Amino acid sequence: MHLADLARHDLNALITLHALLDSRSVTRAAERLNLSQPAVSRTLSRLRQALDDPLFVRTHRGLRPTARAEALGPPLARLLEELGALLAPPEFDPASTTRRFQLATSDYGMHAFLVPQWQTLKHQAPHLRLDIQGYSGSIEQKLDEGGPELALCVPGDRVPASVHGREIGSDHFVCVMRENHPLARKPEEEFTLEAFLAEDHQLISMGGDDRGAVDLALAKHGLKRRVSLRQPHFLASFSATQHSDLLLCVPGCLAASILDHWPLALRRLPLEVAPFSYWLVWHERYHADAGHGWLRQTLFEGLQARYRMLSRRLQTT
Repeated sequence: MHLADLARHDLNALITLHALLDSRSVTRAAERLNLSQPAVSRTLSRLRQALDDPLFVRTHRGLRPTARAEALGPPLARLLEELGALLAPPEFDPASTTRRFQLATSDYGMHAFLVPQWQTLKHQAPHLRLDIQGYSGSIEQKLDEGGPELALCVPGDRVPASVHGREIGSDHFVCVMRENHPLARKPEEEFTLEAFLAEDHQLISMGGDDRGAVDLALAKHGLKRRVSLRQPHFLASFSATQHSDLLLCVPGCLAASILDHWPLALRRLPLEVAPFSYWLVWHERYHADAGHGWLRQTLFEGLQARYRMLSRRLQTT
């Protein structure tokens, strides 16, 4: 039997043979392999039978390899070294990688959270490439079906068991209006539910739904707001708000990230709307990937820091 044939049938036997050739002792080979001496002796018997050669003879100085065993030594060492390199966890060097990663999020997630991370990523991995993809519907399901590698999102109620994730932080809805809106000029306490419902509203609907979280909260009280403009774009909605009397209900972190760029007023909602959480999620097939692990950890640290900053700004607005 040739070495390659034996490798296909009994890899452990080859590892034992390598240990015997190196140690010239059944006892020392057993200790190295964390096996019993009888187990090593039985493997040696199988090797002798498979290769039709005694392989070792006993001398007063221990085991001495036969000519056949000596000849097997170098190719066996190379084979096991190559196999070890093949099975070792792949290394990842951010500084030299040219890998392209795919990440799904909305224009909201990109503006509020991801754009500030770009310089950090490029500082550590100057040749990295990042493809941002939009999405609608269940991004977790898309990950499970072979979609993008990673997503920054608000997970739904049904997350496949094959999808992993780390929570970045929780958020809540606020109301945004142009800075000279009649309601913006009134005291905070006059922004009542009645005043809120008397105005025209925008609805951001990425999937084309007629109702969002605010509408569902109103429906619990048998109420309904007047939605005059429905669109799928978060950032464009602020432009529409600045140039109209439309009220816009958006996540607080997004509003906090916009206030430096748009002259808008922010108000607390005059009703309870369920809070939600931002997560970084990925599929099981990337969980052990070294490069993916680096990207997840680097992004997670930056996203958490960004979230804390936006939350503080929101509290002081």
